[in-house]
Order: sequence, then C-alpha cells, then structure tokens
Amino acid sequence: MRHLVVTLALLLAAPALADTLKLQDNAPDTYVVVKGDTLWDISGRFLKDPWRWPQIWNLNREEIKNPHWIYPGDLIVLDRSGKEPRLSLVKGDKNGMPTVKLSPGVRSTDIADEAIPAIPSRVIHPFLSQPRVVSQGELDDAPYILGSNAERVVLGSGDDAFATGGKAGVINWSVLRPGKTLKDPETGEVLGYEVEYLGDARTVTEGAPQKIRITKSAQEILPRDKLVEANDISAFEYIPHAPESTVNGRIISAYGGLSDSGRNQTVVINRGSRDGLEPGHVLAVFREGQAVTLTRDEKDRMTWVNEKTTGIPDGGAWLYNDVRCLKENSKVTYDQSTDVRNTFRGTCLGNRNENAVSLPSLRSGLVMVYRVFDRVSYALIMDSDGPVYLLDRVKNP
Repeated sequence: MRHLVVTLALLLAAPALADTLKLQDNAPDTYVVVKGDTLWDISGRFLKDPWRWPQIWNLNREEIKNPHWIYPGDLIVLDRSGKEPRLSLVKGDKNGMPTVKLSPGVRSTDIADEAIPAIPSRVIHPFLSQPRVVSQGELDDAPYILGSNAERVVLGSGDDAFATGGKAGVINWSVLRPGKTLKDPETGEVLGYEVEYLGDARTVTEGAPQKIRITKSAQEILPRDKLVEANDISAFEYIPHAPESTVNGRIISAYGGLSDSGRNQTVVINRGSRDGLEPGHVLAVFREGQAVTLTRDEKDRMTWVNEKTTGIPDGGAWLYNDVRCLKENSKVTYDQSTDVRNTFRGTCLGNRNENAVSLPSLRSGLVMVYRVFDRVSYALIMDSDGPVYLLDRVKNP
C-alpha cells in the first residue's frame, strides 16, 4: 500500500514537474555562436525541450516575434544560480571580442550580417516565397499560359511564351498548377486546394495576350498553367514557442506527396489562423496507438482496472513507455505495482481474439509552424523518433 501511495503521488505531481525547465545533462556554461547555427539548434544545446527557448530567455510576447538579436561571434552564458536557469547574451564585435552588453536586444544591422535564424532557412524558403494553398475559385480568374510560337509544348527556363492579360503593373509571376484538395480527415470539410509550384515568369510585353519569359522552372510548364503575382515573403522571424491555446489537429499532407516524412521535411496541418496557430508555434506529433485483441476474460479485467484508474493523470493503466509490451524497466502504474488480479501482461498477447483494445498514442516528434493560412498551416519537422506519417495527430507539446 505504501508503494501505491508513493507512486500515485508521483503521478499526480507529474503535470507540475513538467513545467520545470530541464537542462541537457551536458549543457555548457557558455557557447559562442557560429555561422550556420539556428535558434532551435542552440536551444537544444541547453534545453531538453528546445521549444521552451523563450522561457529560458524570459522573453515577452512581442520579443518572440523579433529573434534577430543573435549573431555569429555572440557569447551565450547559462546562469544556473536561480530557481530557474536563465540565458544571457554577451555581444561580440567584428573580431568576436565581447562587449559589456549582457541582455538580448535589437541592433541596427545590414541584412548581410545574417542574424541567426530560428530554423534552417534553406529548407523553408521555397514555401515562404511561393503560394501553396488557395481557396475554392481563387485561381479561376488568374491569367494562364496560352502557349508559344516555338514548336514545343513543354516550356522551361529561358523560354518565351504568351499568356492571357494580367493585372496592370504586375510583371513578376509564380507559375502554378492546381493540385489536390485538402480535406479535414475528421469532418470532411474542404480546407483549401494545394497548388504545385512550377517556376517563375516575368512580363516582357504587357497586353492581352501578354508576352512572358520563364525565368525559373522547377517542373515542366504547360499551356493552361496559371500565373499568380509573385509573393515577396522572404524571411521567417519568430522564435520557437508553444501555442497559448489548445491545439488538436492532424497531418494531412506532406510536401512531395510522401506517406511518411522525416526531419527538415514540410508537412501540412489541418489547423490554421482561425484555430489560433501562428508562425513559430511548436507542436508535438503523436502516432496512433496500435490495436491488440484480448480474450473476453482479459477484456473484462482491463475494463475493471480502467474503472479503478478514473481520474489518474496521463491515462492511468496505460501509463508506460513501451506500448507493445511491458518489458523489464518499463514505466508502470500503481495498478501494476499492486498486482491487481495479475499484471498487465495481457496487453502483450497480440492479435489473439475478437476483443480489440486500442493502445495509447506515442509522441514521435516535434514540428514548428512557419507559414499559416486560414484553415491549414505548413510546419517543419524539427525532431522525429522514426518517420512522421500522414494522419498523425499534432497537439500542444
């Protein structure tokens, strides 16, 4: 019984403990920023949860929108003396020598100075500069390519062609092709239409038709492909942080149409600005638990135990690390420690009979939102324990 009380107390205290900043076991006391670092990478040197970067800096709501205050040569100092660890910044001059300025702040600089980005710019730049999701009918009135006088159908970089007339004064275009419909897997609601980015074009001679030149081609460009005014978004300027409100969504698409994705790949989430998401939000990815089957007696026993664990945090009887089988050194709940009508080895029996039991979902990675539309968002996979699959769930970390 004493074991039961102690274990139950630890379970009930778990949410409070989770709010404490946890340093990496080998967190350095200082770190000199180098070119190629990202805020996420630097945070991961100090914190076990890199997305809690704003908390260790004690940043406010406005400061997380302007992370461009860390540059190569700056010195990051870890202060462990207080109740919570804190980071401070010693600014470096052009020779990397420290000055007396000790806290994060904005400084005037030429963009060529290349402040440290939040996440790898090279992997998200195409998605920042190109429109990717449109609403129904949004492309209906967009100009489109008619063809060329050359004896070819497929167009590529450097080719001239003709297109229907566009908006006066617009000369830079993205060449797009309507793609698949994005639907909410739970409600069936149409969330938008993903478009394929084919390349860039520039108006040579305005008119109806207008003469255009293909300046960049990522794929083959064909007659009827659409022209949309080029988007000038070129930077991502948010620090990783957790959403303020509850988010519960799913991964509904992966760039390139893959069924599973890995680190530094882009995925599409069925939640957007109307759901409170914004650039910089970090979400945890959960893989759906598999189903196992139990005999009627085993299922009855499991039902009895679940009734006894009502109100226990984090799923009660299902609170253990290895969902496939209770192996040695796995985390167990107080139910198992008191040997209630046998242990839960029944969960390891596999598919034996007709009574299915769903195992709990497992956290499998972290994604960071970097572009938000009304109903969907683009996020980069920052960490993953194996592949991230379509329809995996995303929640607050």
